[in-house]
Amino acid sequence: MYVADLRSNGVTLIDQVVPGDSAIISDPREYRGTIYGDHISIVKFSTRDDPGYKKVLYSIEILLEELGKESLIATKQSV
Repeated sequence: MYVADLRSNGVTLIDQVVPGDSAIISDPREYRGTIYGDHISIVKFSTRDDPGYKKVLYSIEILLEELGKESLIATKQSV
């Protein structure tokens, strides 16, 4: 879903800890983006007010909402 947008400690785009392709779930409904920070700061947020936390939370809520809609449609069609 998200990849780091700040390289620190000598890590470059080529040397990323987690390559961009490994950070996705390959679902057409997922939002892909970046979070400003290095790998350590984007896997553990300091507070719920952290902008990265809010981005991830919003993306999860949207994905769950879409999955809920699809589940409801599937249930109605099977009745």
